[in-house]
Amino acid sequence: MKFLQRIVPWLLVILIILAALYLPDLGPENYKDFDSLFANERGRQGIAGYEIAIIKNGEIAFNKAYGFDGQRRPLEKSTPLYLGPASEILTGTLLCQFVNERKISLDVPIAEFIPELASLKARRAGASSLDMPLTLRQLAAHRVAFPEKDLPDYDPAASGLEAGLPDPELFLRSHFPTENYTRSRLSYRIVGAILEKESNKKFSDLLESMITIPLGMYLTTARPSSLEHIAVGSGSFFGLTFPYLEKVPYDAAASDGIVTTSQDMAKFLKFVVSPERGEWIPGLSSSQTPRLYQPLYKDGDTGFGWRILNSEKGRYIFQGGSIRGYASRIVIYPERNAAIVILTSQSGIIISNFLLPMLVSCAEQILFNGESRRPFPTQRAELVVGVIFVIYLLSIILQMQSSFSWARDLLKYRETGISQLYARFVPVRTFIGLVLRIFIVVLAPFAAGALVGRSVSYQELIAFEPGIASMLMTALLFGALRNISRLVMIGRLRRS
Repeated sequence: MKFLQRIVPWLLVILIILAALYLPDLGPENYKDFDSLFANERGRQGIAGYEIAIIKNGEIAFNKAYGFDGQRRPLEKSTPLYLGPASEILTGTLLCQFVNERKISLDVPIAEFIPELASLKARRAGASSLDMPLTLRQLAAHRVAFPEKDLPDYDPAASGLEAGLPDPELFLRSHFPTENYTRSRLSYRIVGAILEKESNKKFSDLLESMITIPLGMYLTTARPSSLEHIAVGSGSFFGLTFPYLEKVPYDAAASDGIVTTSQDMAKFLKFVVSPERGEWIPGLSSSQTPRLYQPLYKDGDTGFGWRILNSEKGRYIFQGGSIRGYASRIVIYPERNAAIVILTSQSGIIISNFLLPMLVSCAEQILFNGESRRPFPTQRAELVVGVIFVIYLLSIILQMQSSFSWARDLLKYRETGISQLYARFVPVRTFIGLVLRIFIVVLAPFAAGALVGRSVSYQELIAFEPGIASMLMTALLFGALRNISRLVMIGRLRRS
């Protein structure tokens, strides 16, 4: 009987995995057009909804929306969504415009603009902080060592991930605390504050007068309250979505809080990668747009808000990431007059660092090669993990209910001399397991905070990726309760 209790959960897990592997996966094996790609993959990847815009040969080749927001309202290509960390490319464009008009210098220490930030230190790429004044160029290139203390006047505590990176290895390598700095979104929040101070205008007015109105981007704003309807963001729990009703702080606009649509971003990207001859916006002509995506330092990976990575295939120029309820991914191919943008009303580590880059890669294959293979079905994998997790919890609950018989049998083995070494070791192992689980639960926010470069609460920890975070926390807590119940029963039986 005990053998069956142990083997049945594993048999169920094996059956579920086999079903996930061998049940037919509906949809074409290969995609040859953008519409079938994004229509089918929204369901296969478990994404609530997204807006897509693609520039090809300098023209808007595709612009469409699929799915719904956190309150199940249908998305349109003109539905406003928070841009998230990709807001940096618009703030970077404003900075470039100021530099071109000689209204500001990149190599002036930022303390000349905001004296109270004189304590911020510069750093080299891959090095610790330097004892020298921090310049605006270093700030815009994310070469800044922020002090451990908070900067409440410039940090609105917007929750979410740092700017998304194209692969998990690079994500961890950039965020793991091997050095005394992180790639913080606070950098461009301060850039926005400097632009406001130099122009004596609000950031939202600068964005409107210098970018959105000249390019006809009438639903893009740094003042979300000026729009009637913004799509409600959502989170994901094993393929199921739920709404996030909290809004991004207004002060975070320069780094996180700009609201836009795929329709508007198509206009902006068309100007960036393929401006018409003689086209211009204040401080930025068609011949100057390549400056936006050139590294601010030769050994750097950041331009005016853009991330630039070099590989054997050439440059990969992108921006993206997620905030609470929203995520985006923007990639440009200036040498080919092309660009891809995906805006979604859903957030999380998986969607911003895996799903959106994967969808962009598929769209890129169609864009340049005419065809893309069907990607891995993430939603099916999430459902499998969810069912396995439920089975695991049920087995833990059954083990808690049988704690008395477990303890009785253990003491019986000790009294009869059968497997005494094992019987004496099991309580020690149970206690060590309890301590380790509690230790992990307590330290989890601190570990996550070390990765993202600031303090993280349990609420934010779960919001980062609700399914994974809640699954791990629940498994640890239930495992701790099982160990406690077993140790209590051993104590009671020993006393009796």
